[in-house]
Amino acid sequence: MRSCWVRSSWSIATIASLPILLGGCPSADDIEDILDELDLDDIELRIDANVDQIQIEDPRFVELPDDLNETVIINNNVTIINNIQEDIVIEELPDVTLLGFENLTGFDGYYQYFVDGDLQGIFVFDGETLLLEYPCLTDIELASEEYFDPFTGVLEESFEIDNAFFERPADFDCGDAFIVTFTDIDISVDALAIDLLN
Repeated sequence: MRSCWVRSSWSIATIASLPILLGGCPSADDIEDILDELDLDDIELRIDANVDQIQIEDPRFVELPDDLNETVIINNNVTIINNIQEDIVIEELPDVTLLGFENLTGFDGYYQYFVDGDLQGIFVFDGETLLLEYPCLTDIELASEEYFDPFTGVLEESFEIDNAFFERPADFDCGDAFIVTFTDIDISVDALAIDLLN
């Protein structure tokens, strides 16, 4: 599933979204069979095929730009995924949402968003993708973005984001990697759900 948005300094408007395929919930036996067939190498290949370099630095412990007046806010029950082979547990996939923020803007980015109503704030280096493993989410809402020169730390620009709301199961589901990509091309934001259980 893929949706595309265009952002401005005031809002983000939906341009297109693909149709949704609805199906029944698998039984416990079906889930066990699915998990038995999953392979971390395959999961890593699927994620790597859709994102740039994975950020290995935990944003809670990086030196933030002097011009940033916010702080990093990540729920305590969140795991930072910096090594797919070591940090993802296949048996837990049906109960998690892997949320990724890919920054292809040319600047280091600070993003604020809400997950199930909780405000989060993360710092993502230019050209990298921060992966966060949450317990299965119900909704995600983008709130704002700020960009900093990666060499000087000077604030370059900031945007408020409106109408960028994603919910389960319309946009993502448990066991998905949901990747939000920020680019400077056409000032666009893309979102992609990767089914890790299939």
